Amino acid sequence: MNRIISISFSILFLTVSQSAQAVERSSASPEILSLEGSLSLAYEGNPRLLEAREELEAQKGRHIRAEALPNPEIEFGISGLKKSRESEESEEEKRNPRLGSYSITQPLDPLGTRFLRGRIASDEIGIAESTIDLIWGEVRQEVISLYSTIQAQDKALRIAKENLDTTRQFFTSVDSRFQSGNALKSDLLRARIEVSRKENDYILREKELKLSNGRFNLSLGRPYDYPFELADGLEAVALEAHYEELLKKALKDRADLRIEEKRLSIEKKSHLSSVLRFIFPSMAVTYERTTEDFENDSAILLGASYPLWDLNFGEMKETKAAAEKQKKHLEALKRQVGLEVYEAILNAEVAYRQVILQKKALDEANELLRQVTLSYEEGKVPFIGFLENLKTINETRLSFLDAVTESKEKNAELERMVQATPIPGGAK
Repeated sequence: MNRIISISFSILFLTVSQSAQAVERSSASPEILSLEGSLSLAYEGNPRLLEAREELEAQKGRHIRAEALPNPEIEFGISGLKKSRESEESEEEKRNPRLGSYSITQPLDPLGTRFLRGRIASDEIGIAESTIDLIWGEVRQEVISLYSTIQAQDKALRIAKENLDTTRQFFTSVDSRFQSGNALKSDLLRARIEVSRKENDYILREKELKLSNGRFNLSLGRPYDYPFELADGLEAVALEAHYEELLKKALKDRADLRIEEKRLSIEKKSHLSSVLRFIFPSMAVTYERTTEDFENDSAILLGASYPLWDLNFGEMKETKAAAEKQKKHLEALKRQVGLEVYEAILNAEVAYRQVILQKKALDEANELLRQVTLSYEEGKVPFIGFLENLKTINETRLSFLDAVTESKEKNAELERMVQATPIPGGAK
């Protein structure tokens, strides 16, 4: 019973503690984050990067183990366990255990294979390091995408609030005109419906912004409800890309290509190791010491193991095929990189052109808002026409935000495709 009470109090304490921390975070002043600052936090605290760094440390440990000699084997021989009489006159029997012999055996790999095993482990370290670069490129793209998404959603929320306030004022105006007999009841009902729609739109956009904030915090390695505000503005940047230059950079710097090149190197070393196992046997050196009553001697024994029955042909054939397979995979990947870079350039260029078009549409929408508001107040535009124009203006504003966000995301995707993902300044 006491144990149950103790566990209950522990759970209650943890719950209260977590709630208090959440309240403290929500009441704290929001942190002002620039994009560069966000990338620095992500580089240091993103969970995927932390796991990749631990895997690198584990691989370094495997490298140490791979370069070491095989562990020696020690054997001890205990004699004198059989009962014997001390003298012919005595009937008493006794045991006299003692160290009769011991041996130390040091296994030795075929000549050159231990060196290759160490080089393979070094290549594995290179793969782990390139994996960190690969993950960082993905995390960087994710952070940039979320940063611009939050900026766009924040502006969309403000637009939704403005639309809601405008619609409420519009409803008040229609209601006044209805009370004075200058508007139909259907107009009043339609205005009330529009207010409900705008309230629903505001609620949904507020939820989307909160979820994006939570995802952004998790990408930075922080609690989902950590308060922050974004400092940079949402602006599209014109892209100056030359395919040949970017492709050359991608083939040189892409982390996935470096990984596949390391794997090809590993397969080639594995094949060479199998050839050495065919040429040289596995050896073992044993030192043996015997200290029996009738024998007191030392000996050095040499042993060898050789793949006599298949001459290691099976392993050699397998490793050679694996190396050829990896070589063809690498060649295909290089061709695929060319297409990916080309597609990323096209996507970035089209996205920026859409921003230009949407900016022109936004300017026209702002002018339309001024004109249609004036016309409705003067009675030149009917009620339904006014609502339809407001809907078009709202869609144009949101389309512009979507276009800018898309442009930022496509630029980040292009940077990842050519591995233009530098480590943030000040990061370790």
